[in-house]
Amino acid sequence: MTEAAEPDPLATLTQLKARPGIALTSPDAEARALTALVDASNLVRAELPPALLTPTVPPAVVTIVCQAAGRAVRNPEGYSSETAGQYTYRYGDDATSGVYLTDHDHKVLRRLARRSGLRSVRTPYAAEPDDRGPVTLPVLGPDGQLAEPFPWEEPPP
Repeated sequence: MTEAAEPDPLATLTQLKARPGIALTSPDAEARALTALVDASNLVRAELPPALLTPTVPPAVVTIVCQAAGRAVRNPEGYSSETAGQYTYRYGDDATSGVYLTDHDHKVLRRLARRSGLRSVRTPYAAEPDDRGPVTLPVLGPDGQLAEPFPWEEPPP
């Protein structure tokens, strides 16, 4: 079985290095950072329709990808706390280690995708009623693809 090639990250190593607290001093550190960028990009791609990411990536997406990758680069072990006196440390749960999107990141991505809530849209309808039954309207799913049709009952005359 052949592996599918990873898509290019939505942000570059140069953009990640420009963020405060990111010091990539070895080729190994750069390789881990590039992997974090790819992982963060894949999470963002799961939230946004592909058309929103081409031909250019929105600046807010670059920021979110760099922030998510930066969290993993700055804290690769996933520590959530550390104390110096009587030394203690605590690992975070799986949700706080590695690359992840915060609630704020999800909120910004929903705004970019214009998915902030239920919306009403005027639709064209036949001037004369017919006997074809209910009209179905295609609905975009969370992945940007068409989902199951939404039955729309026309009001009685």
